[in-house]
This record gives sequence, structure tokens and C-alpha cells, in this order.
Amino acid sequence: MKTLITSVHKLLLFRLNLVIYFLAFTIPVVISHPLWIVGTVINCLLYLTAERLSEKSILPVVVLPSLGAIIYGVLFGPQTVFLYYFLPFIWLGNYTLIKIFVLTKNQNFFLRTVFASSAKFLLLFSFAKIYFGFQIVPQLFVTSMGIVQLVTALAGGILAYFILQFSKSKYE
Repeated sequence: MKTLITSVHKLLLFRLNLVIYFLAFTIPVVISHPLWIVGTVINCLLYLTAERLSEKSILPVVVLPSLGAIIYGVLFGPQTVFLYYFLPFIWLGNYTLIKIFVLTKNQNFFLRTVFASSAKFLLLFSFAKIYFGFQIVPQLFVTSMGIVQLVTALAGGILAYFILQFSKSKYE
């Protein structure tokens, strides 16, 4: 009986992972505009991933949203091509957000959100400023990789909090 329960549990976790991976890739395609809504929903998904998935399951959620945005190509219109320069830093920023959120698990949820969001913002904004300083990317990316990242990461954390509270009260 214990083996059957373990097998069912693993199957449910596998299905949850697939749903989250699917959402991570398709959200930028389905929503696509405005950037602050797409960013908030993706960051919410990153926080939910940090809370619900194992460390070995997070990599697709870190990578897939930006790949979906590039493949669909409408998030920044004709300037989407500049997103290629940011891929490694977006991935690192998403990973940093999740990792800091997980490492501060014993802290207040909102404090964890502020720490994780700030780290992601500082990383992306720093590289956007460097790229802009070398005239590699247009000003649009300083804003979108700057304050927009901070606001959407914070908003995503707040949205994740309410989703987690709702799911906790509904299923406990």
C-alpha cells in the first residue's frame, strides 16, 4: 500500500511540474502585453515554483518564460531581438529570485519577497545599464530590466502569497 501511495504521489508531482512548465512557456505567448502584467504573472509563477517544486525541478521554470517571449516575439515588438543579449542574465535573475526566496524560508513571506525581488532587480538592472552604456541595447531595456523588474517581482510575490493562502485554506 505504501508503494502505491508513493507512486501516486510521484505521478501527481510529475503532472504538477508539467503544468508549471507549460505555463512558464505559454504565459508570455498568451498574455504578451502589457509587460507589467506578463512580468507579474511570470514572477508569481517563480515564487510558486520556489514554494512547491524541488530544486532539481526549477530549471525549466527559470528558462522557459524568456524562450516563450523570444519565440513569440511580441513582448518588445521589433526590439525583441535585444532580448537575446539578456537571456543568461534573465535566467540567472530568475534563479536568484527562487534561490533567495528558498534560502530565506524561515523569514516573513513579504520580507523574503523583497529580498528576492531586489536581488533580481539589481542583477538585471546592472547589466542593462552596462549594455546601454556600451550602446548595445536601447533605453527601453534599462527601464524594462530596471524598475519594471522590481515592481513585477514584488507584485508577483504578493499574488503568489494570496494564491498560496487560498490553496492552503481550501485544501487543509
